[in-house]
Amino acid sequence: MSVTVSIKVRRELVELADKMVRLGLARSRSHAFNLMIEKGLAVIIEEVRLWEEASREAEEMLRSGYRIRHGGLTRILEEGRTR
Repeated sequence: MSVTVSIKVRRELVELADKMVRLGLARSRSHAFNLMIEKGLAVIIEEVRLWEEASREAEEMLRSGYRIRHGGLTRILEEGRTR
């Protein structure tokens, strides 16, 4: 059962939650904060750093015209997030 709780957090945690949502690591800010609590902040920061780097490199590959023969790059990245 979920319970709504209103708390104040540092701005950088909200920015981290927004990055998690943007990268597909969390469905919402609420989900992102739950993951931070359950996994621990250090683990989440490392996961976000890894996926930011992967997304940045994927965008560079797409801009340069690189194509993967066996499937779409976005699909591969999304599959990796669900593991």
